[in-house]
Amino acid sequence: MSETENIEIIIHGRGGQGAVTACEIIAEAAYLSGNYIDVHAYPSFGAERRGAPVQAYAKLSKTGTIWDRAQIENPNVLIIFDETVLNHEIAASLREDGFFIINSEKDPEFFVKEFGLRGDIKIVAADISKLAIEKNLTIDGNPVINTPILGLLSKAIPDLKLGNLKTVVVKRMGEKLGNLNFELIEQGYNLAKIL
Repeated sequence: MSETENIEIIIHGRGGQGAVTACEIIAEAAYLSGNYIDVHAYPSFGAERRGAPVQAYAKLSKTGTIWDRAQIENPNVLIIFDETVLNHEIAASLREDGFFIINSEKDPEFFVKEFGLRGDIKIVAADISKLAIEKNLTIDGNPVINTPILGLLSKAIPDLKLGNLKTVVVKRMGEKLGNLNFELIEQGYNLAKIL
């Protein structure tokens, strides 16, 4: 991905995992970096319900105003919250030199073989669900991964600095919960396996 290129991000997950919140945090942290002139975050509307496949989108522009609010077809960054929603069509949608970020205990090489990801794709993987469960960051017994997975994104896109992510999560969630979420973002950043 070029340093001057605008970034389009799709998050694939399931209803209730916080994909929309994650996109909003990404957009706000990107804007705080001072490197983006305009940012947008929005969900894919439909019959969303807890557990159903959902998508959320973020567009980050370094060059000017974003006028287009259409769904993204070919992202620079693909973030998979739940690998059960991943299929070959989703994997193939990623642009050249893109980033494939996934919450999984599997090594990045698995996704190259299983989904035929091209050699120019950077794969960033970590078991964020396990991390959230270990730190007791759950809702109704389900691991909260929407903030910890942002550590993987920060590893892939240095413009999304950890400090900006902390500012946003603490502002949104308050001191105690925000700091817990940020601690997990940092741990996700450190756990990230990159291929």
